[in-house]
Amino acid sequence: MRNRFVWAGALALAIGVVSQVETKAAITNLDGIIITNGVIIITTRTAVDAFWRQQSSSQLWDGDDPAGPGVVSPGDAAMGELLGDHGYTVRVLPEQTLHYVNNQGGQSVDWLSNPNDPQPYYQGSGGASVLRANFAPNVLWSAMLVIMSGSGGSGDMVPPNTNGIPIICGENAVLGDSTAGVPVSHAELFFYGTGNGSKNTSNKTDPVVNGLYLTVVNPTHPIMQGIPLDAQNRVQIFRAPYPEEKLHNAPGGKSNYEISWTCSDCSSGKSIPAPGMTILGRLSSDTNQVVFSVIDAGGGLADTTADASNPWFNFTTAPMRMVHFFVNEDGSGGIRRAFNALTDIGKVIFVRTCKWAMGETLEPYQPLGLIRVSQVGSQQIQLSWDGTATKNYKVLGTHNLLGPGNFSNWQTVAQDIPGSNGPVSVKLDFSAAPQYAFLRIMPVP
Repeated sequence: MRNRFVWAGALALAIGVVSQVETKAAITNLDGIIITNGVIIITTRTAVDAFWRQQSSSQLWDGDDPAGPGVVSPGDAAMGELLGDHGYTVRVLPEQTLHYVNNQGGQSVDWLSNPNDPQPYYQGSGGASVLRANFAPNVLWSAMLVIMSGSGGSGDMVPPNTNGIPIICGENAVLGDSTAGVPVSHAELFFYGTGNGSKNTSNKTDPVVNGLYLTVVNPTHPIMQGIPLDAQNRVQIFRAPYPEEKLHNAPGGKSNYEISWTCSDCSSGKSIPAPGMTILGRLSSDTNQVVFSVIDAGGGLADTTADASNPWFNFTTAPMRMVHFFVNEDGSGGIRRAFNALTDIGKVIFVRTCKWAMGETLEPYQPLGLIRVSQVGSQQIQLSWDGTATKNYKVLGTHNLLGPGNFSNWQTVAQDIPGSNGPVSVKLDFSAAPQYAFLRIMPVP
């Protein structure tokens, strides 16, 4: 009877998103071809690549760093994996592949000593390896979005493209204009007047001092519409550490748990938002710090006239959509796992941000509806909920509702449950099952 009581009294919780079918992004590339299923470029740390590192700001090939993480940026990998789960093709490139000039001011060259040209990387091709292997490029693989995660050194950041490809940037060092000095990368994005060299922009990495929450100031923007907020208009962006996440760190080594907010201080006398910028979120622990903002295509930029080497020199408006994103991968000296520390809703916001940047029409975020629990016989229960045909679902269970909200506490009870537009249900046999007291249902991409 105890088994029946525990299951019959199960509390079903729901997290996640149910969305309608959304329009595909579409851009016209430089060849005049409309691309609807292009590639998302994630620029990663140049120092992970032994060749391109030689032209970067790094003095160290990351494979030589005994403290790790070596020739990978875990946050960039997680970002690409999440986008792949949502159906997008991802191409990860060292920042220096998208530079004409190396970090020392000379001509950037490929591994055959030819002058490097970033354009083929944007247009469905590449550099020396493609030419040497007679690999046929394809304009249908043109980039539709460039994500600058900030996993690299600030001196290696990618200058804005002139191809009309939207940009999401998590690197604080290039958010501003050149008022306080021209960055060595010439990669200013002109979200803010001042900033950059004057240290009005920064990464904030202390989970206690800086906190885990974003205060939403524009909940009606398409990216944020429907995102559940607490009574203080906040959403938790970063999670707490997993119970074992730091358990096996080597003494004096880098912590596996790392947060990093991409901040611009907009208090009086500091950074000045560009005329066309819309602020979506501020750091809850210090609301002077803007951590999430967007500029729509045609929106006014900050002053672009101080750096003649920037591709947007003398521009007054943004050629495409741009996003100042709240996560920075803390490239130099970090474990580069900030993206991995996002909450589930933080990941939802990231995917919605990418969709908005690429021009997809977003439906408001909708949590799952009421979960109905009914007992079927003495050893089965049935869960029912309102679903959508665009998602599969899984059921997770735990006996400790106050425990961590991750895999260490919630075990998978059932998965690969097909969705439908309307009621979805699953029967669970608990005759030999653990004594789960709580269940939750999650949609999966």
